[in-house]
Amino acid sequence: MAEHVQIRKLEHLTGTSKAPHLAYALETRASRGPAQKTGAFPDDVVWIKLHGGLVVGKARIQIAWVGEYSALNEIRQRTAGSPIYDLNDLWAGRPKVGYAVVAELRNEQWVEPHWAGPRTYGYEWVVLDDKKRDSWLEEKPPPKGGDDLLRSFIAWRDR
Repeated sequence: MAEHVQIRKLEHLTGTSKAPHLAYALETRASRGPAQKTGAFPDDVVWIKLHGGLVVGKARIQIAWVGEYSALNEIRQRTAGSPIYDLNDLWAGRPKVGYAVVAELRNEQWVEPHWAGPRTYGYEWVVLDDKKRDSWLEEKPPPKGGDDLLRSFIAWRDR
């Protein structure tokens, strides 16, 4: 069983104070990335991290699709009926053709928000191997200005 990190902007989170409802972990790239090379499989753990380094949730993969696409709408259609399908800005600026991973999530839950890992550098999906696991999940002090993101997340979650 592998572990992954799905990185989202706060405005792309969906769910309630009881549980996230992302429904899907998603990555699209113009070139093959680690998730396309190693795959994503049922029961793999997916950690939900916000841009800025705040880990806020956890889920398991129900089923995943990994492959190439020739039109971005092919990937968006795989999420039809989920909250992220309607987040137009989540889909804006993605490669029109390329490689994608779309993993349906289950057992989604919030975790105690904590700071972990390196900067995200625009990544959307990180596959954790033995070397990366500690560096991406080990708790660390909040970054300068991080209190704002923590407060914003808590306000969003508890709205």
